[in-house]
Amino acid sequence: MPVGKKAVAVVDDDEAVLDATSSFLEALGYDARAFNSGEAFLGSMAGSDVSCLLTDVNMPGISGIELQDRVRQQRPALPVIMMTALTDDALRRRALAGGARDLLRKPLVADELIRCLEEAIGA
Repeated sequence: MPVGKKAVAVVDDDEAVLDATSSFLEALGYDARAFNSGEAFLGSMAGSDVSCLLTDVNMPGISGIELQDRVRQQRPALPVIMMTALTDDALRRRALAGGARDLLRKPLVADELIRCLEEAIGA
């Protein structure tokens, strides 16, 4: 599945999830940029050229919801996909109301992630 080398930022404080998700994206042909916190992503210049942001919701420091809010101020058109292990309709509504393309359940299902990425930035 050739997708070019579009950059996708992955933000998650769980190192195993971060590594697995980044490796999966690389295998799909994306340029995965891994960040272990919202602060690391915001402090990096790498965030300026990403095509999509994939972020965990629950993280110490800046949460995924807050990260999305901050990113919206600087790059309102950047597609954001959120992920969480929680099942919470209020959280889903809040994420989507803030502009997230989707809120995926962890553990991530490969087909769902691929579908979201294709809808957000194309194949």
